[in-house]
Amino acid sequence: MRLSSPVPRELRGQLFRGRDAMDLGLVTRGFLRGPAFRRVVHGVYVDARVPIDHGLRARAALMVLPTESVLTANSAAWWYGVRLAGRDQSVTVALPPDVHIAGPQFVRLHRTPILPEDITVRDGLRISLPSRTAWDLATLNDLTSAVKYVDALMHDGWLTESDLDRRLATGSGLWRVRKVRTVAQWTDARSESPAESELRIIVRQSRLPAPELQHEVRRLGRLIARVDFAWPEHRLALEYDGAGHTDLRSMRLDRRRLNALVEAGWTVIHATAADLRRPASLIAQLRAALSTPLAA
Repeated sequence: MRLSSPVPRELRGQLFRGRDAMDLGLVTRGFLRGPAFRRVVHGVYVDARVPIDHGLRARAALMVLPTESVLTANSAAWWYGVRLAGRDQSVTVALPPDVHIAGPQFVRLHRTPILPEDITVRDGLRISLPSRTAWDLATLNDLTSAVKYVDALMHDGWLTESDLDRRLATGSGLWRVRKVRTVAQWTDARSESPAESELRIIVRQSRLPAPELQHEVRRLGRLIARVDFAWPEHRLALEYDGAGHTDLRSMRLDRRRLNALVEAGWTVIHATAADLRRPASLIAQLRAALSTPLAA
């Protein structure tokens, strides 16, 4: 990118408050609004060569909000490595109910009591602990979105079912506690991707028999495949085909794996992102396969 004039050395690659930079004489208001910088949230800018993602917006938000502010839900999950939030998805910030301010663009304020023991610090930022993060994810999001996040937190070892159970045991009567209970009942740490989580929810909502997750298929005592979803008594597998299966080597391995499953008498149904958006055909395929008697 060609800049109209050089970025001051002190601001190269940096996130900063515009007012501070002007007070120090590093930039003028006009230069700040030019192509050398980009606004991350109201009042906070970054060198235009720095890519903006959700994590940068979260850091920027805390630079202009009261010191009591705590990143939670999708934004806390980001700092635990569960980076599902897109660049323009709102940063979620918990604030005590008695703090009366308006949130800037790209910031969602969640006015809620948050105890000191629910807060930790990562990379210099105040964020909610994993169990509180999961609670807020459940109360603030739809079921599918919340389960995707909580599955990932569990899969990565940040959270256990016991952690959620303990919080639920002391949360009777709290706002939207029923939503939290529902999310807790639907989560499964064995899901290895957000797409697998969503696919599992679709299958469950369709009232099909519950599949086994990450099922190991063996033949003559030898492991031939581990499948995303399985109905072993029907020798039926459901696999999600994501973006990681498009290079030539992966395709060859997938073909060999599929051939081995077919030779072992298994039926394999593949799901894609399109099936997540319009699952009716996929569910019909699964229902038909589950109702077909196995060959002797």
